[in-house]
Amino acid sequence: MIEEGLLSKFKGAMLAAALGDALGAHRRKRGGILRYTDDTAMTIALAESIIETGRVDSIDIAEKFIEHYEREPWRGYGPGPPRIFRIMRRKGISMGLDRLFYPGGSYGNGAAMRITPVALLYHDEPSLLRKAVEASCRPTHSNPLAIEGAYLEASAIALALRANSSQKTDPRKFLETLRNGIQSKIYLEKLELVEDLLVREADRSEVVEKLGNGVEAFNSVPTAIYSYLRKQNPMETIEYAISLGGDTDTIACMAGAIAGAHKGVEEIPPALLERLENRKRIEETAEKLWRLKIRWERSPP
Repeated sequence: MIEEGLLSKFKGAMLAAALGDALGAHRRKRGGILRYTDDTAMTIALAESIIETGRVDSIDIAEKFIEHYEREPWRGYGPGPPRIFRIMRRKGISMGLDRLFYPGGSYGNGAAMRITPVALLYHDEPSLLRKAVEASCRPTHSNPLAIEGAYLEASAIALALRANSSQKTDPRKFLETLRNGIQSKIYLEKLELVEDLLVREADRSEVVEKLGNGVEAFNSVPTAIYSYLRKQNPMETIEYAISLGGDTDTIACMAGAIAGAHKGVEEIPPALLERLENRKRIEETAEKLWRLKIRWERSPP
C-alpha cells in the first residue's frame, strides 16, 4: 500500500472512532465541542504505550491506563476498570483482576472499543494480530468472549484498512473472511445474522433484536460491523450506529473505526473534526502509529 494512502487510513480510523464515541455519547446535544469518553481515552493510552515501547506490552499498557484514568477519571468509565486500576495502584500490576468482580472475567466491549491501534499496526500480519489483541486485553478483560470480540473488531478494521478506499466493500466476502478467523460459536452465529440482515435490509428494531446493542462484546461488535457494512461512509456509518440506541458511544466508536480505516480521513467532514476534542493529538497519535509501522516494515522488530 502506498505510504501516504496508509497514513490517511490510519488517521481516518482513529479520528472516526473518536467522533463516533463523542457523537454517540452526546447524541442529543447540538453544537459545541465534541467530547469523547473513556473509549477514546483508553485508545489513546494504548496507542501511546505501543509507540513508546515499540511493542504490545500488557504491563506498560496497564500503567498507561492507570495514568490516563487518574488524570481524567470523569471520562465515563464503566464500573470495572476503575476498581481494577485502584487494586493495581495499591498492590502492583497483575493480570486477570477482572475475575474478582465478574465470574470468568468481564465479557464487556471495553477491550474491543480501544483496539484500533493494534489493528492498524498488525493489519497485514494475521499470525501476529491475535497475540497482540490478547496482550492488549489482559489488563482489564480476561474472558474469552471479550478477547474474541476485540479480535473480531481488530480483524474488521484490518480488513477495511486493506480495502480499496475508492471502492465499496463486498459484504459477503468481508464477512466470509472474518468468519475464517473466528473460533467462538456466538460470534459465528452473529456474523451469519449480519449477512442475512444486510440482504434483507432489515429495519432497526430487528437489527437490535438479532444483533443487540448492549455493553457485552457479543452484543455490540457484530452490530458495529453491520453498521459499517450497511453504510460504509464514515459519517453515515456512525449516524446509523447511533440510531440503533443502547451503548451508542461504543458501538459508534467501533463502527467508525472500521469505516474510517476503509475510506480514510478525507471522507470525514472537516467541520466535525474542528469540533472534536483533542483532534490534533489524536491525529498526531495516528501519524506516530503510521511511522512506527513504516519502521517495522523497513526493519522488523
